[in-house]
Amino acid sequence: MKKSLVALAALSAISAFADVDVSGGIKLYGVLDQALTSQSWLKSGTNQTSSHNTGLFAAGATSRLGARGARDLGDDIKGLIQIEIELAPHNNSDQSVGTDKNAGLLPVKNRGTFVGLEKKDIGSIKLGTQETTAYELFAMDVNGRVEYKPQVWRYVASSGTQDRAGQAIKLTSSEIAGFTASLMTAPQENTASGGGKVTGSFNSVGLKYHAGAFKANLVWDKYVDTTTGATAAAGKYRFPGDAYEGVVNTRGSEITYATGAVSRALTRNIAGASYDMGSAQFVWIYADSGNSIGKLTTNTVGVRVPMDKFALAASYGDGNYKGAASGKVSDITLGGYYNFDKSTSVYLLNSNAGHTATGSAAGYTKTTAIGAQFKF
Repeated sequence: MKKSLVALAALSAISAFADVDVSGGIKLYGVLDQALTSQSWLKSGTNQTSSHNTGLFAAGATSRLGARGARDLGDDIKGLIQIEIELAPHNNSDQSVGTDKNAGLLPVKNRGTFVGLEKKDIGSIKLGTQETTAYELFAMDVNGRVEYKPQVWRYVASSGTQDRAGQAIKLTSSEIAGFTASLMTAPQENTASGGGKVTGSFNSVGLKYHAGAFKANLVWDKYVDTTTGATAAAGKYRFPGDAYEGVVNTRGSEITYATGAVSRALTRNIAGASYDMGSAQFVWIYADSGNSIGKLTTNTVGVRVPMDKFALAASYGDGNYKGAASGKVSDITLGGYYNFDKSTSVYLLNSNAGHTATGSAAGYTKTTAIGAQFKF
């Protein structure tokens, strides 16, 4: 009798979800990353100020949950789908954390979410919110997350197009002789009445090359804000500490190096290369961002050494910006990782970032994080 009831319950469950077809290759994936993070921030100069933050934050990778799949449509064509949201396990949505009152484990924050088609030997087209080619390039860094580096990615503008571009169309070619090309466009969107700006326009061109142990990546992209009097496309260097997840400073530590009443476009040129010897991987990343008013230029080099389940990584970056403001930036990041298996690891990260400027915004940030990460 009990077995019959169990079988009936199982049959009922199957019937209830009979319209959900996962045979097309739908797959759940995700990352949970939490680290006890301590960050000291000092602004030197005329008005010297300092702060210290300690808490649980994602330090090695952004926590996220997603589902992706590919369905065979025949004639070597596949249908593609991805749905991804960001997770914030360090926040309790029942508690007020500053202004972040509603950010819990499942905040309303869309990441890469798109549909598309892929044709064998030709390439793919994807429609929706997608990671920019520049974001993919910066992921080459030996310590993963680039918030610890003096690169232009998170220090470009308040436009929010550095990581992902919404309402985007992305074309990616198939690999030919080691080369893969990509083209991405996201047109500007206004309100229905043609009034206030919703988004600026974003365009990107990328070229990748892969041959054995060597990889190279080139990216050009441009963000344009045509709203009268807008400064959203201003090139900004955010003093290290502002950009790290979970840390918010309101001490006026954002330096604008490129803006203008006429030119509100930002162009970026980015290049990266890596060589994996097996015993060590070497990475170099170059990036510049700006317009006729000013430019920020940075270089970062790094090495990652695997030792069975252990891995050690170190990177050094420096750069300068000139234009509406001028200054220098630098960063040294060290990482130690222990991988229990392909999914679970623990790590120790230490980053020391410096900033010198002609004004009173010079100073440094020191960040130490001890954390754990699980991937599936």
